[in-house]
Order: sequence, then structure tokens, then C-alpha cells
Amino acid sequence: MTTGISELNTQDFIAGFGQHELVKDFSVEAINAILSQYKRVQSESNDLASIAWEPLFNDALEWDASGVVYELSSEVKEHAAEIIAMVRTADIGISADTKENFDGLEYDLSDEELLQLFRSELIKSPDYFNEVAAILARKHNFTKLDNGKYLILGAY
Repeated sequence: MTTGISELNTQDFIAGFGQHELVKDFSVEAINAILSQYKRVQSESNDLASIAWEPLFNDALEWDASGVVYELSSEVKEHAAEIIAMVRTADIGISADTKENFDGLEYDLSDEELLQLFRSELIKSPDYFNEVAAILARKHNFTKLDNGKYLILGAY
């Protein structure tokens, strides 16, 4: 179903398609960003009729920080040095007991080993998810929305 939306603004689009299965789970901010991408693609095309909005929404995701970390968990260890540096500088807060244990092992283990050892304690900190999600988002060019979530665009 190709629908011409070149003249629709975000609110009109939401009024018309907000309950569509591809759209209903996105925030207004994410919908606006996705529609901006649609308009960019339209402006670069010689065949406007061939561009449908549905693939943009089908290939887009809106994740909170913990969702980014969970979905990309296999990549977290690649950033162990940066994450452990944040623990050292208290950008990622940990409990006093955990900090004491961390300080005792800090020079005996590699950053990757420290990350693995203290993972269960780190995930208790909201700082962990926010900071690690920011690292992963930069790597993958995700867009951080004002609502704190990340928009992942994939279609175009």
C-alpha cells in the first residue's frame, strides 16, 4: 500500500496512520524523525510513486537504553576499556562494597575480565545502561531522541 504523504505533517500522519501496526509503537518524536527520512528519500528520487512509507517504519526501531544494551550485548565486551574507565571515574556508579572489590582487583585483571566479573553489579546501575547505550549508539549511528530512547533507522 503506497500512500502519498508528501504534504502530511507528523500530526496528520499520526491521525491517519497512528494505529497502523507498523506505526503504533513509535513515539511522536520517532515518527517525526522517520517521516523526515521519508521526505529526504522523496527529494532524492525521480519516481515519487515508488516510495512507500511502510518500509521505513518496518525497518525502524525505538529502543530505550537497556534495550540497546540487551540487543547489542555481544558487542559490549569490545568496549570494555571505555566502560571500565567510566567505573573508575564514577560515571557509572557502583555500590561501596562493589567499589571496594573492584579496587582490590583492578590491577590484577584486564578490563574485559573486570567487565565480565562485575557485570551483575554493573547492570544494577542505571548509569551502566545509559553510558553503554550511548557508546553503542555512537558506533551504530543511532539517533538519541529527546525522550531518552534511541531511534534505529534501517530502510534507506
